[in-house]
Amino acid sequence: MDSTSQTAIVCGGNPLFGVVTPIPNKNFIVAALPASILTDKDVTYKNVPRSTDVLMILEMITLLGGVCTWLGDSSVTVNCSKVNSYTVDKVLGNKIRASLLFVGPLLARFGKAKIPVPGGCVLGRRSISAHIDVFSKLGIKIDVQNDFATFTRPKKIIKNIKIWQNEASPTATENFELYCAGTSGEFQLTDAACEPHAGDLLDLLLAMGAKISGRGSNKITVGGGNLKGATFTSSPDFVDIGGFIVAAAVTKGKITIKGGNIPYVAGMIDWFTKFGIKITAINKDLIVDGVCELKIDLVNSGFPMAGENLPKFIPRPWPGFPVDVLPPIVTLACKTSGNLLVNNWMYETGMEYCHALNTMGAKIRILDSQKVIVSGPCKFTGGEVTTPDVIQACKTIFLASLADTATTTIHGFNILKRRYPDIVSTYKNLGAEIKIL
Repeated sequence: MDSTSQTAIVCGGNPLFGVVTPIPNKNFIVAALPASILTDKDVTYKNVPRSTDVLMILEMITLLGGVCTWLGDSSVTVNCSKVNSYTVDKVLGNKIRASLLFVGPLLARFGKAKIPVPGGCVLGRRSISAHIDVFSKLGIKIDVQNDFATFTRPKKIIKNIKIWQNEASPTATENFELYCAGTSGEFQLTDAACEPHAGDLLDLLLAMGAKISGRGSNKITVGGGNLKGATFTSSPDFVDIGGFIVAAAVTKGKITIKGGNIPYVAGMIDWFTKFGIKITAINKDLIVDGVCELKIDLVNSGFPMAGENLPKFIPRPWPGFPVDVLPPIVTLACKTSGNLLVNNWMYETGMEYCHALNTMGAKIRILDSQKVIVSGPCKFTGGEVTTPDVIQACKTIFLASLADTATTTIHGFNILKRRYPDIVSTYKNLGAEIKIL
């Protein structure tokens, strides 16, 4: 455990009540900030969380020659008129996978981008192959050696091209968007990821002057050239919304999520209601009533089945159920009557956190590193656990620690600050008892 690691002691069993506002979508912010490299004008971002990932992206921009100025607590203006390097800092770039998102803007501006092979959450063998696939099809030369990847644009740019993505990778899609928005021509990508943050990035680039069609679909066309400045506000984080829904359900509380009733979470909410959770939309808000019987209705819920009496839960590319909200589903299933097969087919080690949940009293049969069968309801008994180095794994362990009257010691809790800078105060305000060591 490194010297910056934090330990949280959580005393569970308190029903959580109150009103919350979900954080801005971190995955949009870390893609949108490098977009400022595409113009010499100011780009202002509103509703920006001061999470560690966001702060590292801003520091990378500063080291490239950009100027980042905070306006109050949650807005930042970035000016990249003096950016003079195409090489991302090795130390910072190795820490988070989002450093990959500098490739597109730097390529568009300088014709070259050099980045360290990035880290981030330890979720299986997360290579950069999806990015190599996209850029090579755009005519970019890629050289990977000595822990750096160098992307070089040919002297003669292929200006009008249609390509297929080998997988619907959100970050590779965003890199395509960023590069093409800053390059004269017209570029089409099929099997594009259509997550909300990829769509928000298109909206920002459109505001900056790019030519875009196909937003929200898996076939997008992007073109650009000389972009201008813009002001943009991030939308709410659907992952945070999912966490609050599970928190209300497993603690038998009631939480109002301000601004949580947004069109793109409707499919996710439908899945939560299949567990018996009562969710009501009133204007722009969601009211989650956790005082309910958590049970999967095998006859009337429409739940997919892995066998005669075994429902299954499998994440899918957007607009299917998002994989980032899958870990909280496991905690929810632990408090739900019956058995549930959960399959995280996207990441080789995606179910590692289930070992910690079992230590806390869960009844999870681990079939392999990607598939488990959860038997519920269980009573979480607390204990001492170390979270995997994955944001959402730590989040689901934290949610489990809130559910029952028991004390849980969670080592490695600080990883949550990469996405949720104020998670402790937010949940304390709802009634949780949390102490940080």
